[in-house]
Amino acid sequence: MRILMLTNSYVDRTRGGVELHVFNLAKELEAAGHTVTVGRTSPGASQLSVDGPELWVIDPHTTGTEGRARTRRSTGSGRFLSNFLARVQIGRRIGRTLQGVELEKRFDVVHHHDFVTSAVIARRLRRTGVRQVWTNHLGEFLILRRIPVVGRWITRWLTTPFQAATGPSQELADQAAVRCPIRYVPNGVDVTTFRPASDVERQELRNELGIPAAENVCIIPRRWAPSKGVVFAAEAITLPEWPTEIAMVFVGAGESDFPEYAQEVRGLLAQARCSVAVVDSVDATGMARYLRASDMCVIPSLLEATSLSALEAMASGLPLVASDVGGLPELVNHQTGLLVPPRSPLELAEAVAQLAALPVEVRLVMADEARRFVERSYAWSNIATRISEMYEEAL
Repeated sequence: MRILMLTNSYVDRTRGGVELHVFNLAKELEAAGHTVTVGRTSPGASQLSVDGPELWVIDPHTTGTEGRARTRRSTGSGRFLSNFLARVQIGRRIGRTLQGVELEKRFDVVHHHDFVTSAVIARRLRRTGVRQVWTNHLGEFLILRRIPVVGRWITRWLTTPFQAATGPSQELADQAAVRCPIRYVPNGVDVTTFRPASDVERQELRNELGIPAAENVCIIPRRWAPSKGVVFAAEAITLPEWPTEIAMVFVGAGESDFPEYAQEVRGLLAQARCSVAVVDSVDATGMARYLRASDMCVIPSLLEATSLSALEAMASGLPLVASDVGGLPELVNHQTGLLVPPRSPLELAEAVAQLAALPVEVRLVMADEARRFVERSYAWSNIATRISEMYEEAL
């Protein structure tokens, strides 16, 4: 099957969930005998192009971050409307370009990975007759769906052009909120790159990476964006309830388009009651090394599907403390970690302290269960098979 994946998120400045979803899914589909092209609606070079699928920069004049809000309260109505209108503009431009390249002769299916931009493009492409499917990754769908009275009408109207869809959490696979058939298919994780470390390897990595010496190391592998909740974790480590024997490692500080938000986080880190290391950005291999150097992981998100960062941490054998939002409750239970309410620094600090106080043998059992859970349900080969089934049904 000839597959075109369309996404605005495939750039070298970030390694977010959508980017790695597209990259790993494309590689597994090609391994299964399909031909995959990634059509980027944003310009520039990509580090993910190395050993990855063929890349097609559709419109080099399109700016991937056009209209993006850059303050902490990024979901305010004015900023969200600006972002929405910018995505509509990008969709119209890309849609016009794609209408003129006879997609129906080059591809069997177009797989969209944005929402508002994809909906606009898909409407224009309906005239070509090419089959179109969609994966619902993004928080903008949830924001629109929650608008009183008209929210579900809007999301249903936007999803009319698609023949089929998937969502990586039950919340994002809400059939009542979309017009096309949609199924739950989670994000996957590279269980070879992300693996547990021995005690010796963990200590060696801490020395190599310059992680502060501590009884336990807690990692927050989060891009510094408002929806990721990093500011609440930063506030948690300023509280008396935070265990001072735990060193914190924040990985992803450089992957932020929100300078005011980042400044707020750094201001809180200056008041931390424990040792803190801040890492701007790493690739997948680097992230795997930082995870193997850690003992536990915090995912303080405010909006989340099936968190890639959580899955990578679990594959690395780390117990989690995570917000009780989106798809995170599907990953975290009493066997793999602890859930806390979002936006609650105090409860986050108390949960980390509770996890750190568990006997070593109990945490090892949690680590083993986390790894087995990911291997059973989230290996990319399994995810690609389920996506292939969606393609067949759409044709």
